[in-house]
Amino acid sequence: MAELSLIESDVLEADALRILVFEDSAMDAALIKKFLRTAGILGNHIYHADTITSALQVMARTPIDLCLADYHLNPFTGVDLMEEARRSNLDIPFIVLTAIDDRSVDEEVLAHGAYDFLVKGDLTVEGLDRSIRYAMASHRRERKLVRAAYFDALTNLPNRLSFLERLTQAVSDNCASGGLVGIALFNLDGTKLINTRFGHEVGDEMLRIAAKRLTPFKKEGDFLARIGGDEFALLMNGVLLTGHALNATRAAANAVTGPMETDQGKLMITATCGVAAREIKNCDNARDVAQELLLSATHAMFEAKISGRRRNTSNVALARSH
Repeated sequence: MAELSLIESDVLEADALRILVFEDSAMDAALIKKFLRTAGILGNHIYHADTITSALQVMARTPIDLCLADYHLNPFTGVDLMEEARRSNLDIPFIVLTAIDDRSVDEEVLAHGAYDFLVKGDLTVEGLDRSIRYAMASHRRERKLVRAAYFDALTNLPNRLSFLERLTQAVSDNCASGGLVGIALFNLDGTKLINTRFGHEVGDEMLRIAAKRLTPFKKEGDFLARIGGDEFALLMNGVLLTGHALNATRAAANAVTGPMETDQGKLMITATCGVAAREIKNCDNARDVAQELLLSATHAMFEAKISGRRRNTSNVALARSH
């Protein structure tokens, strides 16, 4: 049986792939482009750059699927481009090519996340095609695993692990400037009763609707996640005053509040919300500060529950200052 092409069988056809050739030798670049075209890559889907700056510019403005990077580009290397792409949050798989068959270079590029290491003198169309196919397949598998670990399948929002990592990063980023970081927790009211009375399908739909209503309140730099069964969290990374965080949470809570159409008739969605905001001054352990912020918001949320709420409205409470 002929080998099944992974490019042809999994998500992207060969002629749909966009490939960046990072190469400072015009002769080598021309040969690699020729091999790619022979393998089925469209000529106008092959991009070329010979400096890290120009390569990053191509990656930023074009949906590049894979980068073929020469290892030796004096004074830089393909590994330098991989590191810069990672710092720029560009999730692009790399295959590294070099003129020298050097095991130490092979081990270095693989340790930095390259999917393969090819020697130019041994390069063939078939070998390049095979390397691309397996790099793309491996990258897709890894992305699926990452998504399963960091995202909630029901709402397609990031999960608790993602939120804690982003919150910790926000604390660290604001340390030097003493910036304010705010978070809001939204606990949907009555989900257990709805699940018991109407079934989990109705409860799941309630969660999806709440996620949809909250999403427009995520401004640039903010981060929205589902962190528990009926609990959402919003990181407000850029608020200037505690009052701004409180007002933003009230607006989001008001948007969540409202009827939901079901086969059983209209159900009302409301939420109990806790808000915590802190000027970041102590950065000895950013994760501890992040956990303290989350705990403060949780306490505020419980205070909102205790204080009670009017029927068919959401209730918001601000964490007490320490």
